[in-house]
Amino acid sequence: MNKREFLVATTILGVNSITAKAATTTATDVKSAVFNVFDFGAKGDGQTSDSAAIQDALDAAGKVSGTVYFPAGVYPCNSLKVHAHTTLLAEPQWAYRGDGGAILLLDSTDASCVLDITGAFGVHLRGLFIKGRRNAGKPIHGIFLNNDKEYSKQEDTIVVDDCKVQGFSGHGLYLLRCWLFIVRHSYFASNAGCGVLLTGWDGFVTDNQFSGNGSHGFGTETSGSTVMFTANRVEWNGGYGLHLSGGDAWNVTGNCFDRNGGAGLCATGITDTAVTGNVFRRCGANSKNLPEGERSCQVRIENCKGLTFTGNSCQTGRDDGGKGNYTPQFGIRIKNNSYTVISANAMFQGFIEKPFDDFGEHGQDFICVNNVSSPFSS
Repeated sequence: MNKREFLVATTILGVNSITAKAATTTATDVKSAVFNVFDFGAKGDGQTSDSAAIQDALDAAGKVSGTVYFPAGVYPCNSLKVHAHTTLLAEPQWAYRGDGGAILLLDSTDASCVLDITGAFGVHLRGLFIKGRRNAGKPIHGIFLNNDKEYSKQEDTIVVDDCKVQGFSGHGLYLLRCWLFIVRHSYFASNAGCGVLLTGWDGFVTDNQFSGNGSHGFGTETSGSTVMFTANRVEWNGGYGLHLSGGDAWNVTGNCFDRNGGAGLCATGITDTAVTGNVFRRCGANSKNLPEGERSCQVRIENCKGLTFTGNSCQTGRDDGGKGNYTPQFGIRIKNNSYTVISANAMFQGFIEKPFDDFGEHGQDFICVNNVSSPFSS
């Protein structure tokens, strides 16, 4: 049994049982909880606007907490409203380069997003390639949870799994006041904003790649808390790799931060957070428009309390192929921290000038000891 046969027989179960014609198909007509967008009139030919057909499938699935299945194809669409307790499912066939699988292609610059998951409690997005227009002229996001006024009354419980979100003029995934989310095995690339931008808490971010986004790879807006950020590759983003602004209780473990424009990690105003076992490599590639300016660094830790930064490594470098300038100038930039420990980090050839760019103003119980380092030498 090949992969497609297995998926048809198991994961998507009853797709073949959907026999009603697109013009008459409703939730009551269908005996399966799986809704193939082709049965609702979607073409997937890259030319025909499929928004109406896909929305019909989403509405039908929403009535029975069902699954909407996307066969491989290109679906021009926008502003799709996703319902609670549903799954959007495709076979993941995308790659780092090139298109593949089921592609939801933004077809309107009047939209705010492709997938609107506001109020879609318990939604699962699996295997989709969501593709935007980076030069749309206004911020348009790939996936948007828009609690613009207040948090939901219950956990949003968003799951994004094995998806690729690329080329949007806004953010790849924008979670505005989100309460409980999981993002894993996914790729957020070449978005003009952040790969993911979060205001919220209670999240798991695991085994993803954030690459070449115009702003931060993963950023927080006003605050973000209680997030496990584990085993991600965060590279070549124009801003910071991981930007934590306010909030608490982050566990940042086992990630690789490589050649970001600013620091690989920028933590400001964070409390009760552990950062350990990460690699920071040739960050600060272009920090002139960020607060550190020409004083580029691998890591910024400022105005933090109760933070531990231990067991990490840093190394300088330049662009692939031996091009560009070596960065950064400093290893770790620190200012006004208290009840914080920076210890047992290795910075072998980890900076150009000094291991620490220390602006002082530290409060009670700030400990910075037992770090080993050497400057870059050609």
